[in-house]
Amino acid sequence: MASLRSLNPLHRWPRSDNVDISRKRVPTRCVNSRIISSQSSALFNFALRAALFPSTKTSHDEAQRAPVPTTHCLFGGFFGGKKAAEEELPPRSNFLYHDSVPPFPQSLLAQTFLAGKELRCCYKASVDGFSALKFHERCDFKGPCVIVGRTEKGLRFGAFNPEGYRSTDDYYDTFDAFLFYWPSGVDREPSSPIVLEKVGGSGAALFDYARGGPQFGADGLLVGAPLAPVMGGFAGPDTNSGVGDLTEARSRLGLSYAIRPDGKDSLFGDDKRASLVEIEVFCSPAIAALY
Repeated sequence: MASLRSLNPLHRWPRSDNVDISRKRVPTRCVNSRIISSQSSALFNFALRAALFPSTKTSHDEAQRAPVPTTHCLFGGFFGGKKAAEEELPPRSNFLYHDSVPPFPQSLLAQTFLAGKELRCCYKASVDGFSALKFHERCDFKGPCVIVGRTEKGLRFGAFNPEGYRSTDDYYDTFDAFLFYWPSGVDREPSSPIVLEKVGGSGAALFDYARGGPQFGADGLLVGAPLAPVMGGFAGPDTNSGVGDLTEARSRLGLSYAIRPDGKDSLFGDDKRASLVEIEVFCSPAIAALY
């Protein structure tokens, strides 16, 4: 067994006869009075216990094996702890996009916020439903978007909304919105669509009715217009009544958007109204993730 004197960290310094190991009194003339501390006593006790009971686990060993508690900080992690609120938050659900490929060339969006960005289909009426409520459920807070439709007669048309949708029951002023259509029809090889710019100033270029579908200008293009009046930011006591049907569309050009190059004043050619078989909306997932 090791000598207790050899294990005592204090044996290296001379000790007067008046020194009391119990540390009840230490005279000022003692040479080692300044070095006796709680740390040296703890070291001596540790060495003594290890020499007398070599097979016994020490508190040091137990401390190493003890689980370290998780630190929670109530002040936003300022002191390095994790905020409990962050641990309890569920993972953000991923929005499921459709696999549709944009039918328009990227050059159509060259001067817009969507230029050069990946586009995904967030709404497909034949799958999600033609109700205006379903439209807003899938399209609200997705940022700028492109709407593409197809009529029963095979005419393809579309529109660009630089503001996006938020069911505000309000309108937006902008020169950046535009309409477009393909004169060749849906069954032919895709070609660059013909663009119809905003005319008559920037006022009331877009409408964002919670109970209606896409609307550009007062009459430029209305898809699934609300069936009940909307009063300045208030859709009425029952937002489920008077919901627009996106299979119905109408158009009159010249007041808000330019007339077609062939002189026809409807986006649908000779028809003022059209029945739709499909509506798709394309947005940028990168921009949508910012909302």
